[in-house]
Amino acid sequence: MKFVDEVTIDVAAGDGGNGCVSFRREKFLPFGGPNGGDGGRGGHVYIVADRSLNTLVDFRFSRRHEAKRGEHGRGSDQFGAAGADVHLRMPVGTIITNAETGETMAELLVDGEEILLAKGGDGGFGNMRFKTSTNRAPRQKTPGWPGQRFTVKLELRLLADVGLLGMPNAGKSTLIAAISNARPKIADYPFTTLHPNLGVVRVGHQQSFVVADIPGLIEGAAEGAGLGHQFLRHLQRTRLLLHLVDLAPMDDGVDPVAQTKAIVAELKKYDKKLYEKPRWLVLNKLDMVPEGERAALVKDFVKRLRWKGPVFEISALTREGCEGLIHAIYKHVAAEQEKEAPTVAPDPRFTQPAPTEEADAAPAPDPDDPRFRPL
Repeated sequence: MKFVDEVTIDVAAGDGGNGCVSFRREKFLPFGGPNGGDGGRGGHVYIVADRSLNTLVDFRFSRRHEAKRGEHGRGSDQFGAAGADVHLRMPVGTIITNAETGETMAELLVDGEEILLAKGGDGGFGNMRFKTSTNRAPRQKTPGWPGQRFTVKLELRLLADVGLLGMPNAGKSTLIAAISNARPKIADYPFTTLHPNLGVVRVGHQQSFVVADIPGLIEGAAEGAGLGHQFLRHLQRTRLLLHLVDLAPMDDGVDPVAQTKAIVAELKKYDKKLYEKPRWLVLNKLDMVPEGERAALVKDFVKRLRWKGPVFEISALTREGCEGLIHAIYKHVAAEQEKEAPTVAPDPRFTQPAPTEEADAAPAPDPDDPRFRPL
């Protein structure tokens, strides 16, 4: 299935049905009066968050989504039926923006969340609505109101706790396959990953976090080099960024410090808020470095980069150092989730006052009580 994370569609709610002009006509009833009913409401357009979906490919070739209009009113006091509603199922993390004004109309963050996107038009009034004591045979009616119509832009931003960042062939796909249940394509050539991948990392019983792997970035991505920075939007919801660096020695003279600085520069060009997110340095492929040279290589890299944040040394292929990295990530994510959790004050109706010593003490016996008189 092709990964599609941006698409433009047209949505149109149904128009309301027209009111009816009708009069009751029965034998021996010369003055039946008006009995024209109202028109029915037009159908609404709803959007529904569905966690089983992870792409907007369903809307790639289905651009127009229109609800049914309401039925017209009829005689004999019959109101028109409401038009059928339309429910559009979208992945969790989808942002709906008005394509004409640029205004954000809705954002799906919870599975099963249902939001009214386009409201159907109200039905028109029949002539029975205009009956008064002085106007006993009205011939007025009103047409149905038009439903709302929008051209909207759908943008998918994956919901993940941790995002993987780095140059092509830095080992991001190997790492997400080693620590999670994701099985991305892994090969020994650049740009193996062509679309984002999500993986759930299990730390313990009911302890887990979600990792997002995006295609590698190169210098000049902001100008469209490589795959560009079109997938960086999927890291904007993360709580932590892991910057993977390939420390394996190369014969082509590529400096990993220069590559790391280039990625940071592209990140800053794209979004300042994304640049300011917590970012950890993960030095990968240390299995290809002799054990006696690892410490000096890591120390020299950190010194030249002038990095002052957390540093982890791992090998995604052999899973060396991955266990410590996983627990450190979970500890950070859990702390961030605790900060974001809303604090609710206890309801005084369901709280009991703390016991006091006076309340716990037994009452003194009454000397006049016959139960305490000596025999």
